[in-house]
Amino acid sequence: MGWASGSELFSRVIKALKKELPNKKARERVYEDLISAFEDSDWDTQDECLGEDSAYDSALKALHPNWYEGDDS
Repeated sequence: MGWASGSELFSRVIKALKKELPNKKARERVYEDLISAFEDSDWDTQDECLGEDSAYDSALKALHPNWYEGDDS
């Protein structure tokens, strides 16, 4: 990864979206787009934002289901 602040920036996005967009499914859709955009810029520390918003966690799992193989949660 070329920029170490990716997770810090995404945490700020999560905080703003949780405040301004109360609908979880809508946040999931937005997160999917944003995660993909960040990953296109070589973001590879997505796990650092896990647990900040269940909608983010769901979006990441939808984008990368193979990361969760064998995970019963």
